[in-house]
Amino acid sequence: MKLNKKVVESMTVTSAMLVMTTITALGGSTEDSTGKITESVALSKNGKAGIIYELHNMETRALSEQDIVASIEKMRRDIVSKSANEASSETTEFENGAAGFEDFAAEAVLQNIQANESEEAAAADVPTEETVAEEAPVEVLAKEEEKQPEQQEQQQQEQPKQQEENGEWSNLVMANVEEDMNIRTAPDETAELAGKFYRGDVAQIISTDAEWTQISSGNVTGYVKNDYLVSGEAANQLANEVCSVYATVNTDGLRLRSEPHEEAEVVTTANTGDKLKVDKEAQVQDGWVAVHTSDATAYVSADYVGVALNLGTALNSEEVAAKEAREAEANAEESGKKPAANANSDEVTLLGALIQCEAGGGSYEGMVAVGSVVMNRVRSGAYPGSISGVIYQAGQFPPALSGSVANVIANGVRSSCLQAARAAIGGTDNTNGALSFRSASSGYAGTVIGANVFF
Repeated sequence: MKLNKKVVESMTVTSAMLVMTTITALGGSTEDSTGKITESVALSKNGKAGIIYELHNMETRALSEQDIVASIEKMRRDIVSKSANEASSETTEFENGAAGFEDFAAEAVLQNIQANESEEAAAADVPTEETVAEEAPVEVLAKEEEKQPEQQEQQQQEQPKQQEENGEWSNLVMANVEEDMNIRTAPDETAELAGKFYRGDVAQIISTDAEWTQISSGNVTGYVKNDYLVSGEAANQLANEVCSVYATVNTDGLRLRSEPHEEAEVVTTANTGDKLKVDKEAQVQDGWVAVHTSDATAYVSADYVGVALNLGTALNSEEVAAKEAREAEANAEESGKKPAANANSDEVTLLGALIQCEAGGGSYEGMVAVGSVVMNRVRSGAYPGSISGVIYQAGQFPPALSGSVANVIANGVRSSCLQAARAAIGGTDNTNGALSFRSASSGYAGTVIGANVFF
């Protein structure tokens, strides 16, 4: 409760008056046998008694301003009278008589003053000597609060990132299988097949129960068994283990370097939209991303690529059928592949130059087919046993005999033709063993690939 300053002073002075008058009653005078006061004890203005004297003067001034002197004087007289009557019983509590009581009274006044100072300081929010030590931690907290806006802003910036990282997988599942699992149109193992959920695929959860989960992924919605699923953080961990990571280029002419620093040799370049497979096993410096190339690992600046997991999606029944057909075709092609032949760089260049002359303006499959004919002859035993021997055999390949192949080599063979040459040398044969070819317009019977017919 807050009190007017003058009222507080009045209360303090009144307390002092009680003490002072009591002192007067106890030891300030002596009486003779007739009850008259024969001697007064004069209190000095020095020391504790002086404090009481000064407080009395303060009381008189303060109370005069508020016109309450008469009532206080009456209170004082009543207290003095009561104190005189009780003097004999209370003196035993003060072994030193009036002097001891004076010390006690002065100490009480001092305590009262200190209490009033504390109350006034609290009202004015000004710390006293007694409260400074207690309020020191508040000052420390105030300094900490000055830092809070910056910290709160940083926390607000980091919180969405943390929520995004932690919440991204909360409603996703992955197929925890070696190859694939079935997706059913109903939560029943005998229900119709809706599609397949492959290792590395991710799906959103629609609903779940003790045995089945309804998912949506790609172009298929259906039910899968819970026994073969992982979700949340476990799905995130599985994705990082089994899925490839790709760096998508966001600028033209991005240099791929042999080492993770700007002074390293440039291996090749990439353009906007190109996807580079990240080498997850490579150790790189900050600011660089390791990516696979055809020959080795190269490094690109992280500032010019976006790195993300290559998450797959489930396939519906039609997509599954198309995928299995492609795989069957690739397996058949692989099974019919011839043994790879030994060839040096000059032979690769020579075969690439012939391919450019015979099929350079057509499809890649047509290029490989020309290379396959040459390699089929090399392996047959009915023709020369080397690439150069077959190409320069008399009456066989006009571009070689006319000097066109030599001119292409001198000017540089296109990379696509060199790639086709390597494929043919490596054993690829898309002609079913053909040893010859003509222009498709010639009318010869055989397998037409690109602009030529092979037989």
